[in-house]
Amino acid sequence: MTTSLPHSALRRKIAAHRPAAALAPERDDASTHAFGRALRRAAMGFDGLGLALGQVGVDCAQPLQAVIAALPAQGLVAALEDEQGRRGLIGLSPGLVDALIEVQTTGRVEAAELPPRPVTRIDEALTRDFIDLALAAFALEGQSITGRDWPARMTYGSRITARGQINLLLPDGDHTLLQAEIGFDAAPRRAHLVMALPRVPPAVAGDKAGNSVPPDPAWIAARARLLDELHLSLDVVLMRLHHPLAQVERLAVGDLIPFSRADLHAVALEDGQGRVLLHGRLGQIGGRRALRMPPLPDASPTSQPQDAVLDLRNAVQQSTLRAAG
Repeated sequence: MTTSLPHSALRRKIAAHRPAAALAPERDDASTHAFGRALRRAAMGFDGLGLALGQVGVDCAQPLQAVIAALPAQGLVAALEDEQGRRGLIGLSPGLVDALIEVQTTGRVEAAELPPRPVTRIDEALTRDFIDLALAAFALEGQSITGRDWPARMTYGSRITARGQINLLLPDGDHTLLQAEIGFDAAPRRAHLVMALPRVPPAVAGDKAGNSVPPDPAWIAARARLLDELHLSLDVVLMRLHHPLAQVERLAVGDLIPFSRADLHAVALEDGQGRVLLHGRLGQIGGRRALRMPPLPDASPTSQPQDAVLDLRNAVQQSTLRAAG
């Protein structure tokens, strides 16, 4: 919730001569109501959830560090993005993640609250519909708000597994921070939802053409240097097999799974999200197993060996950005 602080005489005089300040309370109230209505509309698609809103508030012009501090200590944190690439954040506390999973698996919110646990890809898949519905509803509810200074429509990007990546994904600018305390009709449990939207000039917020200020080149260069130091997990996939569940259940230690020798010519290099970066061939170097990566198909005949390395580096960096945000 926005906290009202006592103003000094000087601050009151400054505020009295600033016309835009008079619209702020009205806009904040409208934003609060729009956010609450959006969450209620999103909950309508989940029978048995019984979402009951507690306190709902908005804080304007919040720096990135304040946004990070407001996120739930545990639970789901994901990046949001608009058509112009401006990014925001959304955070769901473990209580809300568990409740959304329970109503989709058992049809109700359990009375007992589970202890916090790491969020999985299945958790993300089962909560994404609620987030998408809430974002769509908030865009609809907020389109008539006077003085709106955030993008008209945000969409779900991807889950953020390491909070240290947030400083790389979002610039250290001002954000509109919306928070909601959530309860459930059939269970004495409490949850928390946080959404941070990038702050843009009101004219840009409603401009479908997206004429925004270009990003700071120094910030882009600094982000590129930081990306060079990031560790990216890669999986070398030799093959994938599909078997009936009954056959898989009969597998035991010592069983052999045959595969064709031709599979050695179709080894894939994937990132942690399962996206294929390159195809290669299994081989050996100095008596150790290795993966040989041929030049990319669009490489010119005169390209040098380091060109393939640069192409791989660019592909890895792009995949890192997509996976993180």
